[in-house]
Amino acid sequence: MSMAELLIDFIREHRSLTILLILGPALIYLAIYFFAPFLITILYSIGFIGRRGVITWKVTIEFYRQAFRGVYLKVFYNSIVLAAITTLGTLVMSYPLAYYLALKAPKKWKNTLVIGIIVPYWVSFLLRTYALMNILTMLGQMFTYEAVVIGMVYDYLPFMILPLYASLEKLDKSLLEASYTLGASPLKTFLKVTLPLSKPGIASGTILVFVPAIGEFVVPVMLGGASVPTIGVITWNLFLKFHNWWRGAALSILYIAVVLAALIIYVKKVGELEI
Repeated sequence: MSMAELLIDFIREHRSLTILLILGPALIYLAIYFFAPFLITILYSIGFIGRRGVITWKVTIEFYRQAFRGVYLKVFYNSIVLAAITTLGTLVMSYPLAYYLALKAPKKWKNTLVIGIIVPYWVSFLLRTYALMNILTMLGQMFTYEAVVIGMVYDYLPFMILPLYASLEKLDKSLLEASYTLGASPLKTFLKVTLPLSKPGIASGTILVFVPAIGEFVVPVMLGGASVPTIGVITWNLFLKFHNWWRGAALSILYIAVVLAALIIYVKKVGELEI
């Protein structure tokens, strides 16, 4: 009996062990680098861990009360508005491009054009932001709200373009032809056929852009300075500048709760889509 046959027999006889061996490394990785830090953050947020990492054996919600003060609520609101503007901006800029790539571009050029969109984003996020700083400085727009919006829309464009392109690419072209045959104008065909059928791509792109945009840190700091405080910037300051890990942890947990709530509301509003 060959080694391959022996291995197949072993897998059949020890199916549970095999599944554990396959999933084990991934579960260990998640436990160490995701679940453990998340649990520690929760323990800091309720005061269970004190200064220098000493366990206090006490539980309090005081840090959550502090997080609900006016200044932090305003920062949460500003972060959500900025994320919404970024998402809308990327959608408005991405849809025409994705539409052209999926439905209008010559077949032989499609892959080349898609690669042309992706390749610039192989450059480091930080380097791209530095390059944008030089352009915005020349335009006199540095350290403004507009600069942050421009930077965030630019950095998150691929996260909207690619889901839209994938959704439009799968669109049944015969539906468009049927619409034209029945006398619908190009605009009416787009509004009644193309746009509704591309909702899964819009939903995917919205989630991929909105969720990280709420907690964005690098762009607001580099392009907005102190003029655009976001939840990411405030949390970073609490942890590393003021060493207030407890309030920073409480804000982090609230940020996760806000994002989850926003996602649930969005998915319910959009309906059950193929995302």
